[in-house]
Amino acid sequence: MQKRKFNEFMKRYDKFEKNNLPTPFWDEERQTLEYVNIGNRKNIYNFDNIDNKVKVYSNLTSALEDLVDISFYYPFYAKYQDLTKNGNKFVVGNTHTHSFENVVQSLYESPESFYISSENEEFYSKQELRYLKKLQKYLLFIGLKDIKTNKEPISRYRNKLHEKYKNAYIISLNSELLNDILNGKINFIVYKWYSGYKENKYGKNEYQCLITDKEYNFKLFIEYTYTEIKLYKDIKDLYHMDNINDTNKVIVKYFHIIEKY
Repeated sequence: MQKRKFNEFMKRYDKFEKNNLPTPFWDEERQTLEYVNIGNRKNIYNFDNIDNKVKVYSNLTSALEDLVDISFYYPFYAKYQDLTKNGNKFVVGNTHTHSFENVVQSLYESPESFYISSENEEFYSKQELRYLKKLQKYLLFIGLKDIKTNKEPISRYRNKLHEKYKNAYIISLNSELLNDILNGKINFIVYKWYSGYKENKYGKNEYQCLITDKEYNFKLFIEYTYTEIKLYKDIKDLYHMDNINDTNKVIVKYFHIIEKY
């Protein structure tokens, strides 16, 4: 019965039987975009006897890997399910994947255990490393733990701290600015002015922000109260900005501190 249902399901791909390049297919019924290809390369190993059978991919990157015999390689340490030893026990170890999406998934599932060794950073772009570092710091900040089973309780996805901070923007400041804020020297953050910007006042809980250092360690939880438009010369003794002239307008956003970490 199940096999019959599967065969019926696969008939939706019959129209691609003559295609030999990955073809985008929007499945209206399931509201998903797939890439469909007929595997026409001879399978010399014949492990699965899948020559000339439909292959369906969830993303174009994977669909094109077989086309040119190349793939991405992302090594890292994380918690994963070991199917070869100790039954289905979750262990922490060195592993890899061929998709950055799967790297992110591993980090999300094991924020405590995940890390990339310095010698393996060469396999990642600077942008990817920055993304992973900031994401991991936030997940740890809200207390998310490594998964322990295949069936995690729904409570893992009902995080009380994220509920508290979910509407807050996250910005990073250099150590000099952070020290000035923590020492009470300034109670504002300055941005370059842009045409059309108007001064604002904010109500309680309207405009909040988490502040990190440049390594994405969380330092402050603030709430903006109001903004003013000033000339840079009026605040430059307290707040340094590069590539700006004394007569340039700036946006000064005032705040009060809710929490320090």
